[in-house]
Amino acid sequence: MVYDADCGPCTRFRKAVGFLDARDRIRFVGLNEADSSGLLEGLHPALRHRSFHLIGPSGKIWSGAEALPPLAALLPGGSPFAIVLGSSPIAFKSAAFVYSVFSRLHDTGSCSYAPGGSGGKGDRISGGPHRFLGTLN
Repeated sequence: MVYDADCGPCTRFRKAVGFLDARDRIRFVGLNEADSSGLLEGLHPALRHRSFHLIGPSGKIWSGAEALPPLAALLPGGSPFAIVLGSSPIAFKSAAFVYSVFSRLHDTGSCSYAPGGSGGKGDRISGGPHRFLGTLN
């Protein structure tokens, strides 16, 4: 899972996922390292810092709420949740709504990113969207 190590909410999300990942199936990588190593080449630079992304072993990238089912499937006991999210539009829309609410709550400037920037702290701006990036081992 690639996350913005300079962002408090992103770091807390990483810790929560790490706590839930009892089987150590998810590898954690800082956002800048993932960006410079090419893990995010499949996404337009302006989209890389906008939402949570999960990158599968084949290179497939899920973004935002669409990343919730595959993330849930990686966690112990998460497969039933992943199946429900993938098969029930109401369940998915509910999870997407919760994701969007939490993603807006932290918009205090700590995670905001200026499009076209390098992703460093100097590129942070206030009021930007939430971002978590993830990759599977």
